[in-house]
Amino acid sequence: MNHHSIVEISKSALLHNIASYKAILGPQTLLAPVIKSNAYGHGIVEVGAILDTSADVGYLCVVSVSEALQLRAHGITKPILVLSIIDGHVKDAIEQNIDLVVYDLPFAQELNSIAQRLSKKARIHIKIDTGLSRLGVHHQEAEAFVQTCAQLRGIEIIGIFSHFAASERSDLSFSHLQTERFFTLIKQLEKNGIHIPLKHFASSAAITSLPESHLTFARLGISTYGLWSSVESKVRMETLHPHFFLRSVMQWKTRVIARKTIPAGSYVGYDCTYQAPITIETAILPIGYYDGYDRRLSNQSFVKIKDRFFPVRGRIAMNLCIVDVTTDPEIMIGDEVTLLGAEHLITAEMLAEQCRTINYEFVTRINPLIVRKVVE
Repeated sequence: MNHHSIVEISKSALLHNIASYKAILGPQTLLAPVIKSNAYGHGIVEVGAILDTSADVGYLCVVSVSEALQLRAHGITKPILVLSIIDGHVKDAIEQNIDLVVYDLPFAQELNSIAQRLSKKARIHIKIDTGLSRLGVHHQEAEAFVQTCAQLRGIEIIGIFSHFAASERSDLSFSHLQTERFFTLIKQLEKNGIHIPLKHFASSAAITSLPESHLTFARLGISTYGLWSSVESKVRMETLHPHFFLRSVMQWKTRVIARKTIPAGSYVGYDCTYQAPITIETAILPIGYYDGYDRRLSNQSFVKIKDRFFPVRGRIAMNLCIVDVTTDPEIMIGDEVTLLGAEHLITAEMLAEQCRTINYEFVTRINPLIVRKVVE
């Protein structure tokens, strides 16, 4: 294992999740998986290559121009949308037919100039702020903004979109307010003769909870990877679609690099947070918070070796952690260790809860230097 551990990506699980959501959306809505931030820790190139061959996928969404160009450099041919960050290389993005987000007039004008010099049209999606108060043109100013962009000869408005602030909740009142604002804008634009082909709002949670948000394009985020955006979203899906299920895409593994006997009364790890009540047998793992195995898992989490669970003892260090294998004297150096894997009953949700965070953060923070290996 390179970098002492490996992240396995299940191709079949990934395609199962995609097909399951596409079946809900139907043929009229393009499915656009979000593979930003190293595909939520799963490997942007590896995931992108799998999705590039799927007939169920209409677009790929990334966070930045750099990510989009990375995908193109690895032969990804699907249409790509940059959702948020224009970090240079605009000319390259236009030449490689990458759709770019626009939410301010100076950038729209810059794009227009660059595209005209290239004798091309810059493909843009205009982002509307309907209540998240982050990036986007405020919905009350958006009509005039879109009309101005529509007059720029070097620009083609491919899409218009917004993003939910609270679609994972059981209370959807604010989400309904956001959709009302968005639909009001669309109706006014169309009344004035501006018809934008791709309209999108739906996220993983909203695909289930807000079917009116499906429109012509749906951005599937965390659930691409077999993870639920919230407990409420999972319950809602199980209620509306009883036969629907997700498959976890990721497993994270390492190996035992050392064994050690710890005498009774000895402390284990930094800060003396665990004291052995009896003589214990330990296994040392080459994994730590540098790798993304969070320090807050110290004295809390379990790993799986040979179909048995063993507790982490003491502080997780930067590159190492210690597990108590007293109950199995057969554990050997070189034995495979599962750190994360739903099929092994160690889920991202469980680990995230122990870290007092969310599954998004836990998987996304797994060190990108760790090899992502696609498995069938």
